[in-house]
Amino acid sequence: MKAPLAPKRPKPIPTPLHLEDDWKWLDEIENPDTKKYLKAENSFYKDSMKAHSALQKEIFEELKERLAENDSSVPERDGEYWYYVRFKEGQQYPLYCRKKDNLDAAEEIYFDHNVIAKKHSYCDIGFLDVSPNHKILAYAVDLEGSERYKVIFRDLATGKETDLKIDGISSCFEWKTNSSFFYIKLDDHDRPLELYFRDFSKKKSVLVYSEKDPSYFLALDSSESEEYIFLGCNGYDANEVWYHKIAEESPEFHCFLSREAEHEYELSHHDHNFLIISNHEAVNYQIFKTPVDKIDIKNWQPIQDYDPEVLIEGLSVFKNFWIISERYKALPRLKIIPLAVDQDPYWIDVPEEAYELNVAEGREYASEGFRFWYSSPRMPQSLYEFDVKSKQRSFLKRRSIGSRPYSEDDYVVKRVWAPARDGQSIPVTLLYHKTTKPGAPMILHSYGSYGETLDCDYSNYRLALVDRGMIYAMAHIRGGMEMGRSWYLEGKLDRKWNTFNDYIDSADYLIREGWTKSGQIIGEGSSAGGMLMGVVANERPDLFLGIVASVPFVDVLNTMLDPELPLTTLEYKEWGNPNIPEDYERIKSYSPYENVKAQDYPHMLVVAGLHDQRVLYWEAAKWVAKLRDRKTNDKILLLKIEDESGHSGASGRYDSLRETAEELTFMIMLKDKHLKA
Repeated sequence: MKAPLAPKRPKPIPTPLHLEDDWKWLDEIENPDTKKYLKAENSFYKDSMKAHSALQKEIFEELKERLAENDSSVPERDGEYWYYVRFKEGQQYPLYCRKKDNLDAAEEIYFDHNVIAKKHSYCDIGFLDVSPNHKILAYAVDLEGSERYKVIFRDLATGKETDLKIDGISSCFEWKTNSSFFYIKLDDHDRPLELYFRDFSKKKSVLVYSEKDPSYFLALDSSESEEYIFLGCNGYDANEVWYHKIAEESPEFHCFLSREAEHEYELSHHDHNFLIISNHEAVNYQIFKTPVDKIDIKNWQPIQDYDPEVLIEGLSVFKNFWIISERYKALPRLKIIPLAVDQDPYWIDVPEEAYELNVAEGREYASEGFRFWYSSPRMPQSLYEFDVKSKQRSFLKRRSIGSRPYSEDDYVVKRVWAPARDGQSIPVTLLYHKTTKPGAPMILHSYGSYGETLDCDYSNYRLALVDRGMIYAMAHIRGGMEMGRSWYLEGKLDRKWNTFNDYIDSADYLIREGWTKSGQIIGEGSSAGGMLMGVVANERPDLFLGIVASVPFVDVLNTMLDPELPLTTLEYKEWGNPNIPEDYERIKSYSPYENVKAQDYPHMLVVAGLHDQRVLYWEAAKWVAKLRDRKTNDKILLLKIEDESGHSGASGRYDSLRETAEELTFMIMLKDKHLKA
């Protein structure tokens, strides 16, 4: 087949800037020409990859072998029940199970995701939450990938669902009592802006809070003590938290501390105090406590002082100890704070150069210990039980090894530091097979936005690449928070170019040091990481053998000029407001769609979701159309539109593996062709 070409149809963009866009018509999903073009792109993709169907099948079966098809989580106690999740071989979705009193009791499957999903090609469960008395299940379902959920209630004694169903909500939900709850409703632009309370005995929900600023989104959480529910009003560089005492009859919330520019904080509860993680005069955050009846900031007492080299990422609160999740020199660590007077704080020891470490959710508040997950790029996620007083850990479970032979000793994990052009040092994590020689083809993955940390955990799909002689590299560039919150601040707004330069400088360093060679890197990124791929493909196409960009945020300028899209106004603090001239010029300087050039481009695979509400499908479609019009070589350019999913791809585990296998096939195909050339 010949590659489809979308015709230019200049169309004005409704802004005071009087701009035109040659491919704006592709955002008209009901336009027959749009449907025809998207169908043609999918047909061209399938035809182009047909010759590699055997490799795709091989990789899918390999990924499937690495999956523990009959798998179960370690049971967690909640009141008189033990709860766990398990999978059965051949089934796409999990079974949610429990046993009463002890683990020898009969199993009760209280929710079978497969039953809900069997008539649908996509089925995501946003949350499952059992009432405090364990008698009613609330679950939220999305059947198209739009992240717009319907909450449904089930009587667990009879297995029957009630007549009450609430549509158009977010994935945030909290029980107040056994017969009442809070939920957050989405507006017409899919923004979570309204908090509601509902009692089963009432015919209507009650509006509790309405957010007037569309750049602040609402989220719900409950305290580990189960005494409070917290409502977060979250912007990108500021927030405020409202609290509700569950024991109070009224559903009213109270503001803890009003939002202030550039002040971010989180709230927890312990005994008679609120605990606060705050960046007030502390860019990497510090921790305070204050009595619940004296919440004014003048009463805050520091319990973890500010350290400019240590980022505080979270606080887990138990009755007799606290756990501070920290990040130091781009690596996580857990600091244990025993509340007994005869024990000093201490950290959990870990062995690898690069790894992931986090507290497992779900333990009872009064427990004397906790569980944590540990993994590295060569070690599958392992769950440990840790006794705080004795400091003893016990191994509970290793996740997702499957039936395929595997030894962690066959792989090497390295942490190197790439010099950036402005003197900063960028941490880069490498994974490769012990038989792989330097100079091999490389996957260079990165993200670099929103303060998101690129975790050094284990992933089955990476092994399919490194087992075939490739090096898998992760560049922890600015825009993330691997090196602290300042690392994030140095990669946003007027310093956004640091993100792109860090990636390019990391690639140049890895080439210079002999880890790989110029022209044999495959860049990989999704969402804002897909934007990164678009920028570096425009700036340094010579570095790359190929690019894989999933749900890529590549039409940054036009998206940020449209305040009707769900995330636009919220993200002014991340990218800037292009209605301001200097912000407009800065965004235009890097927006991938705006900067497509008449030049040679590497091989490219672009993937989008038709129902994606975070990055709409037309960003990828317009980008590919413009690339086809401008690029000066005949290297592969493929667009795949997933027409039954959204931002996160397929919902079923086997369908997800098939999507992954397709992307891996493209990468391995490029590597094999390159080495044969």
